[in-house]
Amino acid sequence: MPNTGSHKFNDIGLEPVATLRMHDGLNVAVGQIVSPVPAQLAQSLSTQIAHMNPWKRYGFKPGALEPFFAPVNPSAPRFLLGVDDDIAGLFALKLGWMFGTYLNVLAVLPVYQGRGIGSAVLTWLEMRARENGERNQFVVTSAFNAGGLKLYRRHGFQPIAEMPALINDFETEILLRKRLTPH
Repeated sequence: MPNTGSHKFNDIGLEPVATLRMHDGLNVAVGQIVSPVPAQLAQSLSTQIAHMNPWKRYGFKPGALEPFFAPVNPSAPRFLLGVDDDIAGLFALKLGWMFGTYLNVLAVLPVYQGRGIGSAVLTWLEMRARENGERNQFVVTSAFNAGGLKLYRRHGFQPIAEMPALINDFETEILLRKRLTPH
């Protein structure tokens, strides 16, 4: 299990917004960050994420990721993912971005990867976007992130732009869009 010290998912003052049910029976709680996550926990989670690609490959320091563990404003909500009382990951959005939602960060901690959590988050986000009448969903991922590209393409995202040297001079980022057509 991830090392989050004495902090438990259900004790950090999140606003519950959904429960995602995985195909294997696992339930993943989605809690919106409405007040800053305790500093020790934010540091621990930021360190774990900084040791995962693509952040590791880019040399992100944990301190650069810590702001994602505090609320910003209603147009940039952040969420923690919980399994039982353990923290399984984080995602952050930008609402109202080019007539839709931009998925700014999606990080599932390694011990929980491969269980469908990322897919469940994308499915939930699409449902929410459709309920809100949005036309688009966007995400950017690194060209070297084959797993991320596969996940987003499987969920209907299509590459619309390559952005060489966005984060550093040696890598390319890919902007993907999912057009939400009416059902």
